[in-house]
Amino acid sequence: MTRVFALRTFLWIFVCVDSISGQESRCCTKVTGSCRYACEKLSLASAASDSEYREQRLLDVHNFCSHLLVSFWQCINQTLDEISKGEGWSGRACCGLPQSERCQQACITASGRKDLAHSCRQSDELAFFTCLDKQQMGDECCATAKSDDCKVACRTIFRSELAPNRNAKTALLHACSEGSPRTLSCVNNFTRSAPVPNPVKFLHCCDQATNAECHDTCRRILQESSTDQEIIDSLQEGGCGPPLLHEKIWQCFLQGGETAQSVESSLIDRMGMDSAKLHCCSNARTANCRKLCLKTFSNEWTESWEEFSVQCLSQFSEDSLLHCIDEVEEPCELGCDGLSYCTNFNNRPTELFRSCSVQADDAARNDVALWTSKGVLTLPGLQIPIRNISHCSPLTWKAVACTLQIKPCHRTSHTNRICRQDCFNLLSQCMDWTRMPADTSAASICSRLSPDNPNTPCVSLEPYLEPSDQPYSPPSDQVTQPCKGDPCNIGQVCAVNRYCQPLRSCQPYSCSDGCKLGEVSQHIVPVGSYVRIPISSGNRGCLKICQCLDGGSRDLDNHLKIENCQPMPCFPLEDCWIGSNRQEHGSSFYIECNFCSCYAGEMTCTKKQCDMGLRDVAFTSLPCNCPPHHVPVCGRNGRTYPSACLAKCSGLNDSDFEFGSCEEKDPCTGNPCDEGEACIPAKRVCLSLLHSPCPQHQCVNVRDACNTQESNPVCDTDGHQHPNTCYLVRYGKTLAYHGPCLSGCRRTGVVCGIDGNTYSSECAAVARNVLVDYPGPCLAVGLIDTQAKQQCSSPVICPPLASPGCLGVTPPGACCPVCAGAIRVLYSQKQVDRALYALKSTQAIRALTLQAVLRALDRHVTVAECTVRGHLTVELDILVLVVPVRPAPSLLQLQACVSEAEKLSNLVRLASPKLVSELSVGTLTAARVVHNVVVSGGKALWPTPSLALTPALFLLLRCWS
Repeated sequence: MTRVFALRTFLWIFVCVDSISGQESRCCTKVTGSCRYACEKLSLASAASDSEYREQRLLDVHNFCSHLLVSFWQCINQTLDEISKGEGWSGRACCGLPQSERCQQACITASGRKDLAHSCRQSDELAFFTCLDKQQMGDECCATAKSDDCKVACRTIFRSELAPNRNAKTALLHACSEGSPRTLSCVNNFTRSAPVPNPVKFLHCCDQATNAECHDTCRRILQESSTDQEIIDSLQEGGCGPPLLHEKIWQCFLQGGETAQSVESSLIDRMGMDSAKLHCCSNARTANCRKLCLKTFSNEWTESWEEFSVQCLSQFSEDSLLHCIDEVEEPCELGCDGLSYCTNFNNRPTELFRSCSVQADDAARNDVALWTSKGVLTLPGLQIPIRNISHCSPLTWKAVACTLQIKPCHRTSHTNRICRQDCFNLLSQCMDWTRMPADTSAASICSRLSPDNPNTPCVSLEPYLEPSDQPYSPPSDQVTQPCKGDPCNIGQVCAVNRYCQPLRSCQPYSCSDGCKLGEVSQHIVPVGSYVRIPISSGNRGCLKICQCLDGGSRDLDNHLKIENCQPMPCFPLEDCWIGSNRQEHGSSFYIECNFCSCYAGEMTCTKKQCDMGLRDVAFTSLPCNCPPHHVPVCGRNGRTYPSACLAKCSGLNDSDFEFGSCEEKDPCTGNPCDEGEACIPAKRVCLSLLHSPCPQHQCVNVRDACNTQESNPVCDTDGHQHPNTCYLVRYGKTLAYHGPCLSGCRRTGVVCGIDGNTYSSECAAVARNVLVDYPGPCLAVGLIDTQAKQQCSSPVICPPLASPGCLGVTPPGACCPVCAGAIRVLYSQKQVDRALYALKSTQAIRALTLQAVLRALDRHVTVAECTVRGHLTVELDILVLVVPVRPAPSLLQLQACVSEAEKLSNLVRLASPKLVSELSVGTLTAARVVHNVVVSGGKALWPTPSLALTPALFLLLRCWS
């Protein structure tokens, strides 16, 4: 969702401005001349909240208005009587904020929040209700004060119209530290500062300053400070004045900020300040950084952020920790365009960037201007004197500034570090050695900015010294990202509508409510999601599982909250041993031809048939050397296996499967539901056999009204969509598939899916996230080869490729190659079992299915022209395919799908918090890219050059050509 600058949130919480400078009292119309002028100077909103102001203004009125004006004074006294009735209500401090006169009048005479119900709408008066929330929190905090001095200092914090400054906080500390620790803790929770992600992007706001002192302070502080409180204090003390909404410089910071929210201690205790980033703490190399990380992202921003930033985030040795946090704040996404300064970064639809935005573009422009005027390269923790960059490599300096702000991601590591050679060349030529200490060198400085090992991935400046060579694409051939820029409201999840055709009148995206993973977290999960939250006070490997519930409780901003938390059994993050060889926790490796991972002492491997050169042994390429017989069986996990041999090879016993494919089984035979319920098939593939057999049906309550039941659209065999299965049963229709009715796929004609199941139509397969292998029923099992080529002979007829010679794969056990970005993923069986043991519910089983994994991965594919398909392979891993949505994709769209697949592989491999926070994909432990050139007629066709080609693949292509 919207990545909100923490400063804006902080300011919005504390700014209370009299938006109506002085409302004219009805009494003033009864008089004229100087008396009326004095009367109109009396602001009723201010009079209601400030007794000293009221007395002073009334004295002025007495001086200018004769006591003979009887009707006037009767009106004034009546008004003051109305005001005095609720004088003790703390909300009076907010009466200057309502935009409507009716709401302001109600506030002036109210004695509590309940009196505002008929006059003030919260959706129209956000600033006003924000202020009321603040005052309510002040009442709760200050009520625990044990001394008058503490109570006064506490009320000063909350009654102030401005953000509390250092003096106010210091006064609170002196007054409350001895006898009122609860008051101090409560106020600190409310005023806690937060780290600001990349404040340099707001340098353009400094141009709104009304004086030179403020302008210079603003530019300096945004380059030096790391928390919102530091920035606010420094700007106020540096000539910018208090943070008032009518000042343009503060408006710039506040623009687009979220509405205010009070910190709820129970939510912090449950989720931490940011539980997504808590997952990063296990990446810390030192015990101290791990401790500081846990402290910072649980509930101790104020005390630990600066120490954590200096000791850990600025250290090259903690790159893994820093990159993990970056993945939450600014994930790498495809595409960059629309820049006016960093124009060489435009027209790159299949490259990854963390921050391709107008704000980053402006920040890069400001960086170059600052370096030019000051002659100093200002980087976090570094001040490097440089020569006049207008003459010394100006284009390279521009590329440096743009790279630092736009943040291109390395294709495989997602790192943003500039390569050592680029840094060395630039500083060697342009550093001002006359202003440097004698023992300083370009190499010593670059060692702090770039990786030392030449094999470590880094970002080269060379591609950005000139425009992209990517050809321009006409509108019908564009790669689009409807959710880029966060078009939804705060607290909502944006979902791409992948089947919205350009000429159809449909919305390319949809917004739905979600839950944020912590008080200041920027990561939002959809309703219904189960999430994994590290228990920060416990040992590594201690998690709890919670759920984002629709209809659950909401926070003060009406956002859904995480509920129903259950602890998982703790597990040590131990290494794995293969004989005397140790494999680190979190690593992936090969044993012979099998791909393996180590997670918490559990070693997971594919079950490939390795050709060990034993020529006298039959070799079919299928696991366990099974023959390529097509006699399907259905496992109790809901997965169809091509033969009993392959089912047993995967670990199933004779009692765990029955002959026939799973798709042809009717799970409602024998009516497993209770009286008053109807049975509807709901096929799925489970990732565990720990509990009862994987449920393949759904029991629908037909007694209650359908509109009271959960909304889960389904499509019937006539192509009509129903809001849920209850309506389907009520109208006597037959289920075609779960989910909304799809367009762009065929609704009739059976097809064979790559999972070995025969589906009633292409749309039915698509609804299950399954790619079609070939038209007609499933007839054969395909052999397994590293090359993407047809693996089954007649009577199987493979459909034509989307593009000859594309990058693609032949799915293991399938017959036909496809154009797609392809990755193979391993998952931890023990982690699935632990989650099921902790939750013990059918609903939890549905969150740990193959379909749940594929849907979750599909949410991370931002390109609308690509979508995720996949299946559980006979080699015991998950094949994930990113395929074009349209039947005739362009080469650019094919390239985008390949790049999206590689991005997903890296998210799994790097254990991105965006994945490991969610239960469905948090069990994935390793991934590898497996697409290669599709072979047609025994010869590889030369593909259009792809930005996603790996060096090894490029070498392979050269050899084949």
